[in-house]
Amino acid sequence: MPELIINYPDRAPERLPLGRLRITIGRSARNDVCVPDPFASRVHAEVRREGDQYLLQDLGSANGTYYNGSRLDQTAALTNGGRVQIGETEIVFKDEAAEPALTAPTIDEDVPLPEATIAFDSSQHTTSGLLEAIEGARTQTSGRFNVVTVAPQRAGVAAAAAQGDLLALISKVGVTLLASATLDETLRQVARLVFDAVPAERCIIMLREDDGGELKVRAAEMQDLQTDVGEVRVSRTIIEEVVRQGRSVLTSDAQHDPRFMSSTVTFQGIRSVLAVPLGVGERIFGMIYADSPFATSRFTEDHLKVLTTLGSVAAIRVENTRLLEEHLEQQRNDRELQLAREIQQRFQPTTPPVVSGYELQGISFPSYQIGGDYYDFILCPDGRLVVALGDVSGKGTSAALLMSSLHAAVHAQVASCRPITETIGAVNHYLADNTPANRFVTLFYAELDPLTGSLSFINAGHNPPLIAHAAGGAMEQLDSGGLPLGIMPDGEYREGRTQLRPGDALVTYSDGVTEQTNPRGEEFGAARLQEVIAQNVGLTAAGIRDKIESALSKFAQGTPAVDDITLVIVKREMQ
Repeated sequence: MPELIINYPDRAPERLPLGRLRITIGRSARNDVCVPDPFASRVHAEVRREGDQYLLQDLGSANGTYYNGSRLDQTAALTNGGRVQIGETEIVFKDEAAEPALTAPTIDEDVPLPEATIAFDSSQHTTSGLLEAIEGARTQTSGRFNVVTVAPQRAGVAAAAAQGDLLALISKVGVTLLASATLDETLRQVARLVFDAVPAERCIIMLREDDGGELKVRAAEMQDLQTDVGEVRVSRTIIEEVVRQGRSVLTSDAQHDPRFMSSTVTFQGIRSVLAVPLGVGERIFGMIYADSPFATSRFTEDHLKVLTTLGSVAAIRVENTRLLEEHLEQQRNDRELQLAREIQQRFQPTTPPVVSGYELQGISFPSYQIGGDYYDFILCPDGRLVVALGDVSGKGTSAALLMSSLHAAVHAQVASCRPITETIGAVNHYLADNTPANRFVTLFYAELDPLTGSLSFINAGHNPPLIAHAAGGAMEQLDSGGLPLGIMPDGEYREGRTQLRPGDALVTYSDGVTEQTNPRGEEFGAARLQEVIAQNVGLTAAGIRDKIESALSKFAQGTPAVDDITLVIVKREMQ
């Protein structure tokens, strides 16, 4: 996988695999790559993937981004070994897949390679002995080798149990379970081994769903494969003694055992019962239960010893298999989450459109791996610029899915070139018809005429964006509009109008900005935001963005964000 190697001036390098669509780099800790370099901007640059290429883009930094010694003035394609300079920090792009492949050595099929054969006698070796034998053969010869495993038969398990040879039993059970793949297959194999080791007619294996969770039946088998297990019920008395107290249970006459009077065991006509805990160390996560309704199949202390031994070996295999499956499931979930984040990031503008006389900046930091904030710049054929920022109720995957619907609805309506009230009315109607009743969207939607600076907007329940006027220092709030989208299908929305004059800055933000808290639980609030904007209105759009982010970080003092933080800034340049 391609990666970035960050060479810090004052500490050891770090490596960052490029597994995401977009990687932001800057001095702020909110970035994917935090560069504590005094010459770096808070949000300095980004690396994004487009097809098979990785592109480097400066995000309006004060001191610039350099690639292979040249200052970036446009997006640059990264190549293997390319060097990015941000202040005193060097970042190297590595992509080994882009290097020419080395020619593989040829093998003359007519010349036989040395061959080793391992014969493994399972009655004399443990499971670890088999693995050691294989590894030993692998190191002794660079050629081919065969592993001939003498697979233990179930009769061998029974014979070992009958002879009381517990070491042989451990070996045979361990090797038999090596062939099992999934957890369910492993548990079924354990159940069949129980029948080979003790004279049981039924075997039930129960596991906890998680630590401290309820026991669930994960395998239920009959000695006679043609017989249906039927309803599975295990005495609570047995569960309590085995799982809660960690003690094995043995009874050869359950019908007259005072422990099981008026219990499930008595009602089912069970004669003999064996139950042993499944666990690793002191942690018990399940049990093996075996029973028989026949008086001729009475369990003894020897049977208990055999089943306890079998359970001890099986527990390690069961636990390893379960942990492996949990790990694989987590990997699948991580891949799906990564894909969802990548899809969501594709909805965000890769680069703002170029509009003469204006600077445009947008940035979003999700509080979860995927967020519910939406922002957009859309350049219309007639020259109008659409600026939008929405905030979906809720967090995580569900919010991201609704955000994608909002993105599609806005783009579809913009393409129709309808009046702004009709555009938002149609988006609202679509969301109301296609989203759950407990979900809604706040949205600020504006259309800017770049030639005149005229701004038409609708604020559908969103935090009022701010226009900082360079002349006079006034601060204007844009709050005309209506209810959030998706609540009432026939809701009416009012259009507001204002003017963006030379030097003015429009700052649109999500509520994650004003609701950022500090260690004392105080919120950043709208007043602090207005103060930061007013003090820095003379900076570039990127400069204003960085000042807001810096003020947020200083205020938070390390307190995690409670919501997605999104900023969209439109700065009209001085003429």
